[in-house]
Amino acid sequence: MPNPNRQRLSRLHSKRAEDAAWRAQQAHVDADIEGLARDADLGRFVSDMKAAGLPSGERIKRLKAHVMARQRSRKPAVA
Repeated sequence: MPNPNRQRLSRLHSKRAEDAAWRAQQAHVDADIEGLARDADLGRFVSDMKAAGLPSGERIKRLKAHVMARQRSRKPAVA
C-alpha cells in the first residue's frame, strides 16, 4: 500500500538533472512563444561555467551576481 503522506516531486520542483534540463528547455519555449530575444552574452557566460565544471549551485550564484551587476551598470542616471 502506498504511503499517503509521501509527497511526489513534480518536474517543476525536482532536483534531478533531467528535470532541470526539461525546465530550461521549457523556459526557452516560453520565451520563443512570447517573442523574447535570447541574450547571447548570458548564454556564453553559462556555457563557459559549465565547461569549467562549476557545480550548479556555484553557477547559479555567479549568474545572479553577473545579472545584478549588469542591471546596476545599465540604470540611467537621475537628472
